[in-house]
Amino acid sequence: MILCVGLVADPTFLHGVRALARGDVPFEVVDLPTLALYGDLTMALDDLRNTRIRTGDGPTELSLDEVGAVWSRPLNVCDAAPDPRSAHRADGQYQALCRLLEAVDLPVLNPPLREASNAAKVLHAVTLAPVAGWRIPRSCLTNDPDTALAFVRDCPHGAIFKGAGAVKTWATLFREEHERRLPRLVRSPTLFQERIVGPDVRVHVVGSRAFGEVIHSPELDYRTARGGNRFAALQLPPGILDGCRRLVASTAVPFLGVDFKVEAATGEWFFLEANSMPCYEGYDVRAGGEISRAILDWLTSPPPPAVKIPASRR
Repeated sequence: MILCVGLVADPTFLHGVRALARGDVPFEVVDLPTLALYGDLTMALDDLRNTRIRTGDGPTELSLDEVGAVWSRPLNVCDAAPDPRSAHRADGQYQALCRLLEAVDLPVLNPPLREASNAAKVLHAVTLAPVAGWRIPRSCLTNDPDTALAFVRDCPHGAIFKGAGAVKTWATLFREEHERRLPRLVRSPTLFQERIVGPDVRVHVVGSRAFGEVIHSPELDYRTARGGNRFAALQLPPGILDGCRRLVASTAVPFLGVDFKVEAATGEWFFLEANSMPCYEGYDVRAGGEISRAILDWLTSPPPPAVKIPASRR
């Protein structure tokens, strides 16, 4: 049986659950808001496989001893709780589940605490890019207006800016009117990067399998476009495919959404980030469900745990 941990209000989680249902695979769903309001989580510290979960749908408890693998997409819902007591329960259960899924002897896609460097995008990029052997765009993380302006003026094709942490922000082209806002950097460090002129590529990696899609967009950040994006499946160059597999092995995270920019003039690929909790449903629909099938295959016949690459070989 597959244990699914997440939010039924999350479209990505719901997409994955529906894929399991279509695959006729036995599964149980733990909806975290329901767990916080009506259920119970009892961790057996002497043997984590004896941990029991009651979701609140009835008196029946689920034991991890009955579970063969876990599909994990947890989100902390404490800020949306209706009262302080529920908020406290939601936060405690979330923290406990994150640590449980990191430590329990079960295949987990994905362990929620396994790859946390994306909380700081520059650290994330400079940590992972060498593992795969990729370049990243020239970058500047700063809260100094003069440093930011000097960097922007040194970028021949312009510069973009975006948030420095894990909170979703849009990549924005730096324009002349943004100069008067630079004093705000003092209280809000921002990531500036040299603009790479060319299409985006998203690669979803599931174990050793990878699915690439190239995106041509009328907008700088294709996620903001209300129309006009053109998507196409992409055969990955060997260096990109090998690098994606190295990331999975190095991070021990079996499912990654890896983002690139490809410079139109030279064809060179630049690594942006590797998301360990990607929103993949739109890409999966365009791929005819291939990503979901790869996830299903991994969960029902998981490969041996990935071996981390020693630092000396990175």
